[in-house]
Order: sequence, then structure tokens, then C-alpha cells
Amino acid sequence: MLKNENYNKQLLIGLIITLVLLASFSFMLFDEDGRIVESTEHQDKESLLHGRELFVENCTSCHGTRGEGIVGPALNDKILLEEASDGVLFASIQAGRPNTTMPAWGQAYGGALTDEDIHAVVSFIRAFEANAPEVIVDEFIPSASRGASLFANTCFSCHGENGLGGVENADGTEVAPAINDTATLKKNNNDWYEQVIVNGLPASGMPIWGQTLSNNQVEDLIALIEAWRAGEDVAPEATVAQMLNSAHFSLEQSDGENALFYMDRAQPIAFGPLLGDFDSIRTDIESGKTKDALAAMTELRNAWPTGDAEAGEPLYQEACAGCHGSEGQGGVGRKLKPNDFIQENTNADLFAFTLVGREGTAMRAFDGVLTEAQLADIISFLRTWQE
Repeated sequence: MLKNENYNKQLLIGLIITLVLLASFSFMLFDEDGRIVESTEHQDKESLLHGRELFVENCTSCHGTRGEGIVGPALNDKILLEEASDGVLFASIQAGRPNTTMPAWGQAYGGALTDEDIHAVVSFIRAFEANAPEVIVDEFIPSASRGASLFANTCFSCHGENGLGGVENADGTEVAPAINDTATLKKNNNDWYEQVIVNGLPASGMPIWGQTLSNNQVEDLIALIEAWRAGEDVAPEATVAQMLNSAHFSLEQSDGENALFYMDRAQPIAFGPLLGDFDSIRTDIESGKTKDALAAMTELRNAWPTGDAEAGEPLYQEACAGCHGSEGQGGVGRKLKPNDFIQENTNADLFAFTLVGREGTAMRAFDGVLTEAQLADIISFLRTWQE
């Protein structure tokens, strides 16, 4: 520095500029938290709206518009949302849930959603938590009627129709004892019969049904045994389609008596435009025109169930559109408009298929979810897309 030069003025100016810059930076830093919060809130809002759109488009047919659960479990559930982290929800959506009807939605697993999409859906589901109710799963109540249906399809071949025995081996010996006998049933309690069903009696030829039947199915059989012990007559739960199949089989064996028995059970719960066919077939059977009755029964069985296409459209949108698209264009499920499978199969085939679903896919079983009449309406609606 030269002896006669004075830099006080420049130093003062530099100091002032430095202080101004520091003040500006301090203000910016002070405001940064608010700016970040505002930006985050905006992004969260956008993600939530995007998640809602995706949920409505893809998830409501199984989980309901409010996450209340329909085919799939309730998501608007306090217990679920408290126990399941965002990571668990993300993984469940991305990769699906094995051995359930929940498909994989992530693109990495063949689905339609990106990771960003799935995060948005998780955000929407998480938004339920603040006001989510505690969902109580309905308690299973054993049914003697369900037990009778199971017995008629599983146990009758050894124990006879309605458990009355009478099934014989080639040598004339009884295959298995009659069960439907009040005095016999009173000798043992329900626990004993449950153990026999679950563990079998291999030395006596009684299979081990615990490896085949679910706990609920065993309880239904016990309910049936309890009803028989009380001397009650129990009619199996059965669809019209099942009884028409039985009547058709009886006619194939020229057994008009049993064919009429099944017709008598089917007609009171039958519905739709095919009702008139029941009386004409019954007349043929009673007149001994077995061949004509069998031909008419074959047509009726294949055409059953026939419903109302107009009533089927809203049912389709509620139960099927989430996978197959609102216009049948396909998505997680196959394209239905048009569809070779629908065109090549009878109503009876389609009804049987929808009852059991397709194992290992997102096509779940609708038995117990939709009634026979509702499925008939949906099938009739799907037929309009094949025209």
C-alpha cells in the first residue's frame, strides 16, 4: 500500500455490500423452509389426485369406490393402514399377492403402472387412514344347507343320497354305513364326527378329508350332521344350473322320476325368459316322451342362465370393468369386445367358468359374490358385444 493512499472508503463500501449480501442470503434461507413446504404440499396434492384417478380406474371393481372392499379386501381399514407400511402397500400393488386374485400392477411384473403411478395410488390409500373405520370381518356361520350341497357332491357316492346308505360293492356288501339316522348320530358328539372327517378311518375305507376340505367346509358338514341328529330334512344349496345338469343326467339314464325331482327343485327358483321351457319338458317326461324331453332339456341346460342384458351392464361395470375395461377393451384381464371364448361357449359354460374363475390369474371365482341371476345378466350383456 502506498503511504499517501487511503482505502477506508473502499473498505466501508465492501463491508456494506457484504452485509447486504449476508442479509439477503439470511432472508432467502429463512424463506427456504416455507418454499420447500409449499412445493412439497403442491407435489403431494398432485400425487394424491393422480392416485385417486388411478384407483377409480383400476381398483374400485374389487376394493370399492371408498376402499370398503367388494371382491377384494377393504383398504379403508384402520387396522390395515396402521400395520401396513407404504413399502408393503407398494410391493403388494407392484408384484400382486400370490395365491389371491390380486394381480401384479407394476410394469416390471407385466402390469400397467409405473413406480410413480404406484406411489400415487399408495398416497391415495394412505389418505384413508385419518378417518378409516375399524373393519370387523364377518364371523363364519356354519350352514347345514351348504353342508348338504357338499355332501351331495362328495360323500353321497359312499354314504348314499341324503346319507341314507344303500350304496353296495360288486359283492353286495355296503360300501359305507348310513349316516342320516337319528339314533346312530346321538351315539357320538360333533367333535367325534369332526375328527373322523378330518383324520379319516383308513382301515375302514374312510378317506382323510382334512387334506382336501377347508375348516369352514368341515364345519358345514358338522352343521348338517347336527341337523340330521335333530331329525331335520335339509335341502342342499344348489343353483338352477346344477339341478338342470342333474335332471339332464337322469334323462340320459331314462330316469324320468329323478328328472322330475330335480325339475321340482329348480323351477321355484328359476328366472328369466326360459321359465316356460320347464312346463313343456315336464309334460314330455310325464307323457313318457323321454327322447323329446332330453332334447329339450339339452337346449335348456346349454342356454341356462339367460338374463337381462340391460341389467347386466351396471353389474359388469361394478364387478368386471376394473380388469376387462369399461368398454371391454381389456387391461389386466382379456379383451371381451369381441371375445372368441364367449362366442364359442354356451351360457352354461360361461356360468360355470365365472363361478370358479381361473386359478393363478386375476380372474377370481364369483361363487358367493354374485348371484346366479346377476351372473346371468352379465353374461347376457357380454353377448351384446359379440353381435
